[in-house]
Amino acid sequence: MWLLRVLALAGMVIGALPAGAAATTDGSGNYHLFPMSGLRATQPGPEARSRNAARTELYYGGPVLPKIKVVTVIWGNDVNKTTVNNIGPFFAGIVDSTFVDQLKQYSTNLTGVNGHAGTHQVIGRGTYKGQFKITPARKSANLTDASVQNELKDQIAAKHLPAADQNTLYMVYFPSSVTITAGRAVSCRQFSAYHSASPGTVGNNVFYGVMPDCHGGFVEQTVASSHEFAEALTDGIPTPGSHPAYPQAWNTSDGEEIADLCEGTRAALTVGAKRYTVQQVFLNTTKACSKGGYHSP
Repeated sequence: MWLLRVLALAGMVIGALPAGAAATTDGSGNYHLFPMSGLRATQPGPEARSRNAARTELYYGGPVLPKIKVVTVIWGNDVNKTTVNNIGPFFAGIVDSTFVDQLKQYSTNLTGVNGHAGTHQVIGRGTYKGQFKITPARKSANLTDASVQNELKDQIAAKHLPAADQNTLYMVYFPSSVTITAGRAVSCRQFSAYHSASPGTVGNNVFYGVMPDCHGGFVEQTVASSHEFAEALTDGIPTPGSHPAYPQAWNTSDGEEIADLCEGTRAALTVGAKRYTVQQVFLNTTKACSKGGYHSP
């Protein structure tokens, strides 16, 4: 997999991204995109399997979200009702599950490969802070990443959303009628979801995930949500290009996060009597994708 720099100001247009590809932007914003092809893959190809055996996630000195607190944000009145009714229980389960336990190996009590001092954070289980439906001031059916960021900041300032801190992740769910553009990449064409942080430097960040509705049903939503959740937790601040650098946390040398290497692998998360579908993630300890079944608590 590779990272593609989106030069929005230069007018470069992204075409279809191959399975496993992710994208970021220049200084106008940092995005780590989950491509549509990766979301809808049913298994990793043989090239990915052989490639992963030689891969390692490296630490670049940036922060993780060690005690993650998830807030689900419903963008207006028209978000799919299945998502509205079920995404909260899904996150209440995954934050307090064996899915998170396996990520402790991505704690940051080490020096980065670039010589940057680690943040000495230990990843543990988190909490779900609840679901909040907002009435966005930005009512366009065509949104940019900047408009999503600004709406979140305004809603937080107005206390319609819980206050931001350096463990809080806002996962934002949109109606199918809303299109989001990140650089020149378009939701449900080039990408199915992404995570980012505003600002793209350390300190006072708003960490967020953008979760469009691409008409794929709730299983696709939980697969994309688990993908972005795992990557935001272990690499809160993406940086541009295919050469990861501080303030990124865990990436391969060519910019792949822990879920990128395992697109097409799925497993069950059992929460009480309910079962959800999640994506597996890459584990340094085994040099392979994880093999859960997961459960909560």
